Amino acid sequence: MADVMAEIEELKKKISQNPDSLIFVPLADAYRRAGMLDEAIEVCKKGLEKHQNYTSARVVLGRIYSEKNMLDDAIAEFKKVEAVDIDNIMVHSMLGNIYLKKKRYAEAVEQFQRVLSLNPEDLETQEKLKEALSAKQEPIKAESKIVEKSKTEEKPKIEEKPKIEEKSKVEPKEDLQKSLKVAEIYTKKEEFDKAIEIYREILSKDPENIFVQQKLREVYSFQEKKLEKLKQKSSSSEKSENDKITTEDILVVMKDAITETEKKEPAKVEKQEAKFLFDSNKAKKIENILKDLTNTEGIVGGIFLQRDGKIVASILPPDIDSAEIDKDITQIVDKTEKSIFNMKQGRLNYAIIVSEVGQLLFTEISNGVLFMIGNEKINMGKMSYVLKDVVAKIKALF
Repeated sequence: MADVMAEIEELKKKISQNPDSLIFVPLADAYRRAGMLDEAIEVCKKGLEKHQNYTSARVVLGRIYSEKNMLDDAIAEFKKVEAVDIDNIMVHSMLGNIYLKKKRYAEAVEQFQRVLSLNPEDLETQEKLKEALSAKQEPIKAESKIVEKSKTEEKPKIEEKPKIEEKSKVEPKEDLQKSLKVAEIYTKKEEFDKAIEIYREILSKDPENIFVQQKLREVYSFQEKKLEKLKQKSSSSEKSENDKITTEDILVVMKDAITETEKKEPAKVEKQEAKFLFDSNKAKKIENILKDLTNTEGIVGGIFLQRDGKIVASILPPDIDSAEIDKDITQIVDKTEKSIFNMKQGRLNYAIIVSEVGQLLFTEISNGVLFMIGNEKINMGKMSYVLKDVVAKIKALF
């Protein structure tokens, strides 16, 4: 208990230094572990006022409500997470337990089945699913079995001890290793919320696990650094509070900058004529590639042009007119290439523009230009990864 209280004091100090920090989540969880549930709820709610879409905080709040037996409030929080993260194993598991407790067996069955669809080897959930199915089919008989089971656990028979000990030595260890591997994968993918939930679930069963405590602290640190980088990028461009920067705004600003530069220093490099023409068949194939591209979460559009400015194929949001931006894109690429050359940086690979509401990425492919548009859900790593695949597919057509 003393260790938890020391942790609480340390986290309170950190959050007082940075009130916008995500540290409020581990602070709320520390209050929960200390049994200070009202304080935990207050911290979570205050943090969620600033970070409404932070699902990890809602998972913690739901767990606190559950422990306080405020089951309907817990369900409401878990459902908010489920709505945006359908593959969240922890949420489905906790919802299943609550529904089982409330004797809403059909809903418990559904949640446990979702857990097993994502992790078929979860032995504990397999047992809970059997219990929920049995209760759903024979509610009266099931209740008597639960009572009988609780009595048996109070006074265990001597002959059953070897089986229980054997299970505790083998199965939990295997489950722990699987959970740790999944958490590592989530961390590498920068899906920190999911990794945090797994580590916290492990600690709820084994609070003294120093290795997991360290891993959890590392993930919180990674998450804080990522948030800080995003804030720095967001604040790097000066803008009024009421102005909302859109894709078209960025293009207009860059076009103006290019025009001003060209007035002072006429371009010395003549625009290269396109070395190839796209027939309708190739154009259609590129359009299909761009259409597949927009199926990726966070990417809302793509456009491919020849270097002479002629649009080959485009899949764009309805509020963007391709006819308005084709020349702009060509000029942006030309000017970027020239700047990179003058700064002795070799050839242009690709360039990313980060705006308030998303990202723009463009790159050369032979004598063409690929331009990708992402919204606030895309991250730079994912956009770069998707780019490699799209470039390979388009190059294969030449």
